[in-house]
Amino acid sequence: MDPVSNSISGGRFDTVIQSGQATVTQHFHAAARTPRVPRMRPAAPEVFVDRVPVCAELDELGSGLAGRKSPLIAVISGPPGVGKTGLSLHWAARREAEFPGGLFYADLSPRGSLVPSAPEGALQAFIGALGTPRAEMPPETADLAAHFRSLTAAAPCLILLDGVVNPAQVTPLLPGHPASMVVVTSRQRLSGLRALAPSRPAYFPLKGLDDDASTTLFLDAAESTGAEDRELLRTVIPALAGLPLAVRMAAARAADPLGGGVPELARRLTTRESFLETLAVSDDHAVRPVFSAFYAGLDETAARGFRALGAHPTPDFPDSLVETLAGAGAMGARVRRTLLEGHLLEPSAQGRCRMNRLVHEYARELAREQPDDAAVETLIRWYLRRAAATAHLVSQAWRYGPLFAAPELLEGEFEHVTEALDAMEADRENVAAVVSIGYDTRRYDLTCQLVEALRGFFFRRKFHALWIEVCERGVAAAGHLHDDLVSARMHFELAFARYDRGTEDDIAAAGRQYGLSLQAARRARHARTESSALEGLGQVATRQGRPLDALHLFGRAQRALEGIGHPRGVALLEYHRGGAASAAKRHEEAAALLLSAKDRFAGLPTPDRYNVAKCLTRYAQARLAADRADEALPAIDEALELFTGLDAPKEHADAFVVRGDAHAADGRTDQARSDWTSALGNYARLGSVRAEEIGRRLAGPAHDQEGHPGAS
Repeated sequence: MDPVSNSISGGRFDTVIQSGQATVTQHFHAAARTPRVPRMRPAAPEVFVDRVPVCAELDELGSGLAGRKSPLIAVISGPPGVGKTGLSLHWAARREAEFPGGLFYADLSPRGSLVPSAPEGALQAFIGALGTPRAEMPPETADLAAHFRSLTAAAPCLILLDGVVNPAQVTPLLPGHPASMVVVTSRQRLSGLRALAPSRPAYFPLKGLDDDASTTLFLDAAESTGAEDRELLRTVIPALAGLPLAVRMAAARAADPLGGGVPELARRLTTRESFLETLAVSDDHAVRPVFSAFYAGLDETAARGFRALGAHPTPDFPDSLVETLAGAGAMGARVRRTLLEGHLLEPSAQGRCRMNRLVHEYARELAREQPDDAAVETLIRWYLRRAAATAHLVSQAWRYGPLFAAPELLEGEFEHVTEALDAMEADRENVAAVVSIGYDTRRYDLTCQLVEALRGFFFRRKFHALWIEVCERGVAAAGHLHDDLVSARMHFELAFARYDRGTEDDIAAAGRQYGLSLQAARRARHARTESSALEGLGQVATRQGRPLDALHLFGRAQRALEGIGHPRGVALLEYHRGGAASAAKRHEEAAALLLSAKDRFAGLPTPDRYNVAKCLTRYAQARLAADRADEALPAIDEALELFTGLDAPKEHADAFVVRGDAHAADGRTDQARSDWTSALGNYARLGSVRAEEIGRRLAGPAHDQEGHPGAS
């Protein structure tokens, strides 16, 4: 049995235990809160030239946002390397203070220019940055978009959408305040946005820099006056086709004191190697000679590190991964500095760097021409270690895989769980793509280990589309291993992810996957996984309104743990049985089970005060359902006292709601409103969707469509 799959969550009166199933269909602004103001912009270019007319037009648009009825969309389009992203970041850096609602950034094609990323992940990142607890985010994209509009309705914000592939990616990400602005970059013109957007977008097709601007950028980047090389520059500059990326890289090459300066650069740019000619296409032919010139000047270690980055599925990397792929230690740090100085890499967020997409495409071609299995293995194992370290910090439950058998090997990766979760969130697209690399390279066992390790991150931060994607790869990989335990774990992981997303189709699919997990676990004679699968089937039965079936399944799950020494798992299943009994209106049985679960948590070697408080909260809800508010009040008072000393603000708020319901059931309206107001304050500070429900309740019966007590 997996404790992380049974983290007790409150806030609903029925027996839905796992979090993450709420669907937001209407929005009620019940209470003001001090809003978080995200500032997600990556670093802007240090040296920026020209683009004065475009910046002036963007400035004019930005100055005229007041009085609009919908957000303004500006589309910056052009070929790779022309400077679309640099322009958007440069302009945003100058104007972001004018958007009090914050600045949001998302890369919508991190895995390549022809692979669009679903807007769901960007919405979850944006909403999370605004403070909404991940477990409360609705599962459907339309509901996420509606919630994002609600959260951004109070103040204008600026949204940067980089690498957009199609217009359908943009519209769900429009904010709620009509004086907001959305700046889009794309290789395509995105004419279809006219039909989808609420107002006509402004289009800014970019062309290359002229020779004068290119020369200025070259000399600034090379820190040179160019006086001694003026004639050679007349050869070099036109060869760069006005692409800022090519200009910066060429300048870095010319500035290298050991690289032969501008004369050697001019020679290389005018002597194209045959394979580059063959690979050249219309939109990137100008930069390939520049790539070749710089790559040819790298030493063997740096060249191998550059190719290794081509094996990475996206052009965005943590600094530590770059250094690991380049040999780690001082050697890895030297290679990273070399690539940064040559503009083959550029800084992005703190502790991270990225490649221009064209540079990364070039590195990928080199990696395909000179395959490096060791680099691929290092890449997968690096992400596996990070995912496993995160999972271990989230929960020390049993998991499949050798890293979890020796958790001391994971020490030192992260200092605390928030650091780990934030780091994994930044790499969520990377790690999902690395799972596919593991599968495609037939590293099936590593793939399954990585899928198992990722649950800790995904359970806490959601991103369900990616989560389900990696779990489906895990099931496919397990099919090649012919190992019943691995198969049971992968079916369990997929079931867990589908259940956590929680749509009607997901719940049905989760039931099927839990059933397959149960069959494989029995063949493997693995009691923990058998119990976990039975527990999952019990949760599915609960969600489908079959509490008696759930009660039976939870009992079987509990019996499966007999004799293996898992007291926490037994306590959690006792809690689930209590919830199912309450839903089946077997009130006295529910009360006994929930109090037994409370005692089991209190009797653990390290007493679990958090889950004791959760059991007391659920017991109070069950007594309210039995019309015994007098018995609910002492329990919920004790729960509130326990929560006061714990870092559990949402659960603390949930308990205030339950006590308010108990007071209301006994006719103590003033005390009820006081508790609901306390709950509302906590929910509002958290950005919880429950603030809307409690606000309606406090506003009066006409606003409270769910009713109470019992709606909590």
